[in-house]
Amino acid sequence: MKGIDSDTGEQVDICLGNRGVQIVRQLSPVASASPTAAQIDALAFSLVPPAGESVRWVMEQMRQFLPIDHLEQRNGCFGFKQSIRFGDGAGLVAWGGASQRGRVYFSIQGKGCALVQAWSALATWLSTHQAKMKRADVAYDDFKGETASIAWAIEQYRNDGFNAGGRKPRHQVFGDWLSGEGSDKGRTLGIGNRANGKYCRIYEKGKQLGDPTSPWTRVEVEWHGKDRLIPFELLTAPGKYLAGAYPCLTHLDVEQVRIKTIANSATISLNVAETNGKQLAGKLVNLMLQVYGGDEGEVIKRLRRDGVPARIEPYSYHLAKSPELLDPDAPGSFADVGLVDQRGSPCRP
Repeated sequence: MKGIDSDTGEQVDICLGNRGVQIVRQLSPVASASPTAAQIDALAFSLVPPAGESVRWVMEQMRQFLPIDHLEQRNGCFGFKQSIRFGDGAGLVAWGGASQRGRVYFSIQGKGCALVQAWSALATWLSTHQAKMKRADVAYDDFKGETASIAWAIEQYRNDGFNAGGRKPRHQVFGDWLSGEGSDKGRTLGIGNRANGKYCRIYEKGKQLGDPTSPWTRVEVEWHGKDRLIPFELLTAPGKYLAGAYPCLTHLDVEQVRIKTIANSATISLNVAETNGKQLAGKLVNLMLQVYGGDEGEVIKRLRRDGVPARIEPYSYHLAKSPELLDPDAPGSFADVGLVDQRGSPCRP
């Protein structure tokens, strides 16, 4: 028997089995929508390794899809006894516990998703090994705020643009709402109830990263797999599932390019870090130049530390070999090849 979930507007299959009534919500992609009009921004799945194999096998297999390094042992989570964080926040692996019956949980966060190149191959691998999709997030970036913005989202909500067929979903607001359009810290509009396993966020991404005048707006839709079937096709055609999540998202059809998201994120983060650095250490640099007779090399040697700033670290994989990509004046840089929207970027010192 089929029906409609009154909270999420999703189609549901209602089955009567040995465990009583079971409800399975279904995602509804829009066949005509562009498959590339969204990116995968989070993924979690669980599976049981083949006989004789363990969590080590899962990690080795997943290395064909993304780097798994910088391992950090952690306590148990999500009902599993043990876990490992990898990639300085790129993802998490959890396992152990009698109730888990040999299952391994694998989660990839936004930073890790940016490192996955072969989504189609990953989808095939997950299907082959009968993985259970536990969570999937898709994202759409409008760097100029022309088709997606907070004002647009408010209008769509008021006019039932987020009503997918059930009740009008609840909404929440976070951030600097009292400043309205003059907000320089950024605002977030949340649609739905995360307890129902389907949730949408529209937020001012550029301002969140630290650019107070950025128009960059991001739309994210998050699904959880409890009582819901998340298909493997979502990994290869995320734009179709973004469009099917809510009626007002069907017009978000600009192709999403991962490297453009990385370029804009890293550029804003570097500019903000430079501005903060100037405020914190600019006068100290002046004094040290006087102390050390104008020897700039000596000043740099005394102030320099290993690593990169925390706000830049999420993009370090992509910049490790060519950090000069962030120099707007360098030939072939992100800005030079048109990947960075220069409007509203903080002034470089």
